[in-house]
Amino acid sequence: MSTTAPSFENLVGLERLITCAPKEEFGAVALEFLSNITRIESFGAYHIANLSAPNPVLSFWSGRISDYWFQRDADLILADADTKTKIIDLVQSAPDHSVTIDRWHPPEGSDRKAIYDRNGVIEHVAVSSRDRRSGLRSFYLRSQKDGWISEVEHAALCKVLPIVHQLVGVRHQITGTARHGIGDGANATRLRNTGAARFRDSTPRESEVCDLLLDGKSIAASALELGISEATIRTLRQRAYRRLHVGSARELMALFVGATNAHNT
Repeated sequence: MSTTAPSFENLVGLERLITCAPKEEFGAVALEFLSNITRIESFGAYHIANLSAPNPVLSFWSGRISDYWFQRDADLILADADTKTKIIDLVQSAPDHSVTIDRWHPPEGSDRKAIYDRNGVIEHVAVSSRDRRSGLRSFYLRSQKDGWISEVEHAALCKVLPIVHQLVGVRHQITGTARHGIGDGANATRLRNTGAARFRDSTPRESEVCDLLLDGKSIAASALELGISEATIRTLRQRAYRRLHVGSARELMALFVGATNAHNT
């Protein structure tokens, strides 16, 4: 393991990491990239879509901890008002056009210590940033078996984590929030074609846009996939919402799940 920070020119896999940002293998490639500095086994990110009404959601995760436990533990952490407020404050206090990096471990006897212990985690290093409207906090978990991160390793991480953090943000803009994707091609078009519930009244294009939204795709990703502008995606989403009598993506997902269950019974 390297004990000094390599130059950016010599960092193994940087070009591959950038190329993989929107792809499924990004998490594994990022962990391999970080292995040039020290061992990080899992990492994730909270995204805040609107800093004027902040509500962090788990946007991305990868590593040794299973999807189920990562999502469950993120829900438990965000359910704690003090912890949620701290995450929001750290993001909101990040400087313009830069990041803040902090290092933390849970105190003995705390609820988060129990979560960390169950997952074999000893500490994390986290990066926070914001733009005019939204914010992002990525966190990198160190295993108990690997011990505390040394000061040399921490200094080296502080030089490369902003790169990974920025790519997590790029990935979010392209692929959307993984936490809310229904996955498996979950399909409003299928419900429209079979005459299910309110979906029967949607136009084919509105249904396509709903398909991508249900799969967790961002406006930018939807525009790329359908070959139309982001403004058109926004217009089609709003038309679909009105036709389906929903006011948000969450309500659309609830309608989809209910219509699918009713259609399959």
